[in-house]
Amino acid sequence: MPRRKRRRWVFIDPPEFNENSKIEISLDEIEALRLADVEGLNQLDAARIMGISQPTFHRILRNARKKAGMAIVYGFGVKIVGGEHVMRKFRCFDCGYEWEEPFGTGRPMQCPKCGSTNFCRQDAGRGKRRRGRW
Repeated sequence: MPRRKRRRWVFIDPPEFNENSKIEISLDEIEALRLADVEGLNQLDAARIMGISQPTFHRILRNARKKAGMAIVYGFGVKIVGGEHVMRKFRCFDCGYEWEEPFGTGRPMQCPKCGSTNFCRQDAGRGKRRRGRW
């Protein structure tokens, strides 16, 4: 049978949600929180997944944890803003519509605007150069 919990002294009142104050957190900070705290990866493995160095990952994670803590303790709202993330760009030949898809989602089946399958990737070949004969 487990011991019963002891009473603890807490010197803070529960926060009230403050609609006027918002904390901006970027997508890379959310990804760092997810990899480190939700998935339980160490910083080196998480940094490899994000394609950054371990010290950069540590700095991003430290900022993300501070912002998340402030949102919880002070009752601030959270506003998700863009960040330094990589997207694939596509363009439809039929309607000229251009859109972005994140990496790892597979190739789209059709244009989201007109439904055509006559489209191509715009940023193909702009990644890192291959070493060797090419």
